[in-house]
Amino acid sequence: MPAVSRQPGLPTVLRQPGLRTVAGGFAAFGTFWGAWAVSVADIERSLGLSHASFGLFLSAALVAAAGSNAVAGSLCERWGTRRTFVTGLVVWSVLLAAAAAAPDGALTGLAIGVSIVAAGGVDVAMNVAATAGLVDEPGRLVRFHSFFNVGAAAGAAIAGTVLHAGLSWRWIWLFAGVVMLTLGAVSRRSPMPAAAGSPEPQSLLSSLRAVRGEGLVLLAVIFACGAMVEGGIDTWGVLYLREKLAVGVLAGASAYTIGQLVATASRAGLGPRAGRLGSRRGVAAGAGVAAAGMVALCVGRPVPLAAAGLAVAAGGVSMCWPLLMALTGSGRQRPANAVGGVSSIGYLGFVVGPALVGWLASVAGLRAGLALLAAAAGFVAVAASRLTSSGTRRGRYGLRP
Repeated sequence: MPAVSRQPGLPTVLRQPGLRTVAGGFAAFGTFWGAWAVSVADIERSLGLSHASFGLFLSAALVAAAGSNAVAGSLCERWGTRRTFVTGLVVWSVLLAAAAAAPDGALTGLAIGVSIVAAGGVDVAMNVAATAGLVDEPGRLVRFHSFFNVGAAAGAAIAGTVLHAGLSWRWIWLFAGVVMLTLGAVSRRSPMPAAAGSPEPQSLLSSLRAVRGEGLVLLAVIFACGAMVEGGIDTWGVLYLREKLAVGVLAGASAYTIGQLVATASRAGLGPRAGRLGSRRGVAAGAGVAAAGMVALCVGRPVPLAAAGLAVAAGGVSMCWPLLMALTGSGRQRPANAVGGVSSIGYLGFVVGPALVGWLASVAGLRAGLALLAAAAGFVAVAASRLTSSGTRRGRYGLRP
């Protein structure tokens, strides 16, 4: 692996045509989810759901999204990353516009749910391309993922401004649909990194079989818990500040935006060091910081401490996803199946998280649900030490050493 001092920065990466489109995808994807984090309380009200029901709704949507991840990983092998990415963007843009136009109630819920499913396919195509292009340089891969956080910070700021002005979250989704459609049109003729060699015929479930066959079960479980924490921060963090601590929408959006800026600085500034120190240690450190931040958020008082905890947690957990992707693709010329399979299981964290946090919120309060996320982050920090440099588990347990 190249020395850290030789690793190009983000401007150098953007001069590589094969990664420009992927960088745009990461930024656009982040913009959507940053806006989601701030506007989720308004979306919940539009659907007329309680915390528990909203959590179950998200879980149902994300179960399907996990399936779309596995299919997208296989399609990247069958079609190539560019075709899979462009197709996913076009479908997603149409669904975002449909959700923006649908009346409150069941139709809006259906459109939102299917949109989340389509987002999963786009996510996998981007991650396969980024991993294929930077698999041998995990430090650069971590740094590259900061494009997502830049987008998330921008999305949170945009959503906070729009909602504070008294406008509906639907305008944000309509704008996102236009952005995704534009990106899809631009990407049609843009090169994207892919696996070595030409696309190969694949079963649509070959990604899931790759997880067991390549000894990536523990890594997938860790990925799921990390996704549970990251998704929990996005879905429930700002909602907790707004509803339980009586923080206004601009203040809540500011806390999330600061968290994403911390994540951007962490990935861009510490990414090369993480690559030099090793992916496993980087995952453990990031998850440990996230756990501490979530504990501060759970304490809730004083409010500035809770807001700082949300920012710290977002910054810490941001290190986990790209480093786990680097471990997934390490030593593989064709990482699409491994990335798709691990991502599909990882999305189960997004599935379980909303349901568990929502259920705990209805039974014992939202603070208890956030405490669960803190415990999940602690598990990721400990379990990461059981992984080898290729993402498999040390020792036996039926997996390859």
